[in-house]
Amino acid sequence: MEWLSLSNAAYLFAIIVGGLMSLAAVKYRPLLKEIKEVAEKYNEAMKDGKLSKAEQQSLAKECMDVISAVCKLVWRW
Repeated sequence: MEWLSLSNAAYLFAIIVGGLMSLAAVKYRPLLKEIKEVAEKYNEAMKDGKLSKAEQQSLAKECMDVISAVCKLVWRW
């Protein structure tokens, strides 16, 4: 029974929490990818300090992709 100790319980808890966090990261990866693409598109569009009509439409499309990824994530539950 010497293996049953508080420190071993803490290690087990850390392993379980780490595994759950890994599962959550895999689940939210498509959403994070879409958000990253929106940020990149926004930075690219704002290099000259102005947002043209074509850039607005492109940014709106990327935002719609984020909303689509959120919907897909919610509907999987």
